Amino acid sequence: MKVDRVISRKIRIISNKLINKKLSCFFLNGILLKEKINKSLSKIILSIFVSLSVSAQNSTSTLTPSSGAGSSATSTSSVLSDTTVKNTGAVTITTLGRNVQDQSLNSVVGWSFAEFGIKSKFNEWFTFDFNLVGIFGEGAGQNYLSDEGASANTIIIDSIGVALKPIKQLELKAGVIRYKINPLLSTMSANTSLGSEQTLEFSNDSETMKLSFIGNEAMPSTGITKTSVDKENTPFFLAGTVKGELNSKIINTKLKGAVTQFKMGNLPRSQAKGALTGGNSRSSVTGLGDQMEYVIGFAGYETAGVIETDWTPNLTTSIKGVKIINNSAFEESNEGTRGIFEIKWKRGNVTLTPSWSVFNIQADTTPAPYSILPNRLNNREGQKISLSVDFEKQKLGFFGDYTKADVIVGSPYLTDREIFNLGVEVKYDLF
Repeated sequence: MKVDRVISRKIRIISNKLINKKLSCFFLNGILLKEKINKSLSKIILSIFVSLSVSAQNSTSTLTPSSGAGSSATSTSSVLSDTTVKNTGAVTITTLGRNVQDQSLNSVVGWSFAEFGIKSKFNEWFTFDFNLVGIFGEGAGQNYLSDEGASANTIIIDSIGVALKPIKQLELKAGVIRYKINPLLSTMSANTSLGSEQTLEFSNDSETMKLSFIGNEAMPSTGITKTSVDKENTPFFLAGTVKGELNSKIINTKLKGAVTQFKMGNLPRSQAKGALTGGNSRSSVTGLGDQMEYVIGFAGYETAGVIETDWTPNLTTSIKGVKIINNSAFEESNEGTRGIFEIKWKRGNVTLTPSWSVFNIQADTTPAPYSILPNRLNNREGQKISLSVDFEKQKLGFFGDYTKADVIVGSPYLTDREIFNLGVEVKYDLF
């Protein structure tokens, strides 16, 4: 996983753990559950922990590491524990240097991530996964953890959940899981939160054509909660997606497209407070300081497409594009586009992946505080250049990127920004 994917997932998860315990309900099949997790499900999870001999201490952290520090600790090796249970596990170690510069910010950060993940598959219809992350920072690390400044060193539960597959075409997920608007490419950072996901997929016998219907519900993080929260006003994220895929083996090209309808609501004042410095327009909020709140909504469509071609067994190119429209914002600031061109070239044990991205994202397409600092591209246009070098046998990778983001509409809260990332990543299979 590259630098602008993982930190985003992990800094946001720290925020999720501070949600009041009374909010331990989540959306399932589009309905907000207002009861505690079913006792039988808790017993299943407990028995899984015993079978894996895994114990984890609950974290009380706040945000989610920014978009992209290393790949998720998804395992790549597997061992059959018995005839019905398959366990996989891996550890990923990532060291990252990041510099964010503009006229009001010069943040130099050094991060190290130790990601530990276990996945257990019970029969063919039930899967459990658990991911633990240690985050160790140097320099201005607190800029990525909270507004007030927090310790740069912490251990968090990145994700924990179950997946049910009662039939081949249907998969249900629930727990602390990853969510984003469009599954192919999104203008907003991917986040991790308490939620659920449902996927219904149909394909032909050769699987050259696929059609998927995806539902996603989550409680987006709300930062530090000092008082109880009215359950009727619980923040929510809802998304419904129709995704299609065509795999033409004759010309070695895959075509993918997805249209997502999304809605976020009941966003708290703790998030609106950072709206202006994050890139939202002045007309999107009202009030001052702790009394600031959003006066616009966030609901609309995000459409993405991908063209991926294998020119030779060692050379692949891909073109990705996404467009978002927030129908609940003012028209002069409610659209955004992003495009990526990527080349993957493999020679022996080494894979080189250079990419070039351009973006133009108006101020009020999404709530800016729900993207981590380096990915807050609201009211910005510019480009990003990146390169990764991976050594397959050694399971070692190096990555780096440069982003130039200029302000679209002049604002006293924003200036043109440059972002540099440089890092190394190594993976270990546990079993």
